Amino acid sequence: NREKRIQGSTEWVDLTDYGVELAERTRDGMLAAGLSFDRIFASPLRRAMHTAEIVGAGFGVSPEPNALIREMGFGRYEGTLMTDEGFADSNIRSCFRDPPAFVPDGGESFDDLLARAREFFEKVLFPLEGKAERVLAVSHGAFMRSAIRYVTGRPLKDYWQGVQPNCCVHIIDISGGKASVKEMSKTFLL
Repeated sequence: NREKRIQGSTEWVDLTDYGVELAERTRDGMLAAGLSFDRIFASPLRRAMHTAEIVGAGFGVSPEPNALIREMGFGRYEGTLMTDEGFADSNIRSCFRDPPAFVPDGGESFDDLLARAREFFEKVLFPLEGKAERVLAVSHGAFMRSAIRYVTGRPLKDYWQGVQPNCCVHIIDISGGKASVKEMSKTFLL
């Protein structure tokens, strides 16, 4: 967001015009790549649902809201600035710089988020094996990192490692009831 505020799981943030443009360009790039989707799941937060609706319209698939893939709840820190000069305190700064040291204050822990990722895979994605060839899940940065952590076993200390641009896609294969990462942070922007 323009103000560099921690968005979290509250509903005060809509897509910006630039966010709409990125979603449209991603949809167009996916269409140009010859992709198709059997199902699209989306975080119920407005910014993710709007993105999923834009992308889904290109494929004739309506997004299905799923609360398991909503963004991390940052508790009292939601809406606070996340610049070096603007972090509310050292605890929220540790969330992004030293995740094992972060103590949720009215929000979710990294273990809570990992549990939601596990539940999404085990109760939603794994049962679709053999029933849906390609599924898209439109979510948020912290949740996506927890999904990768679930699949790869990445340690919490490396949680924020790697670049994850807006509208990027992590391609995960599900076969034999197991998930594996095929490609990370792929963009389809046209």
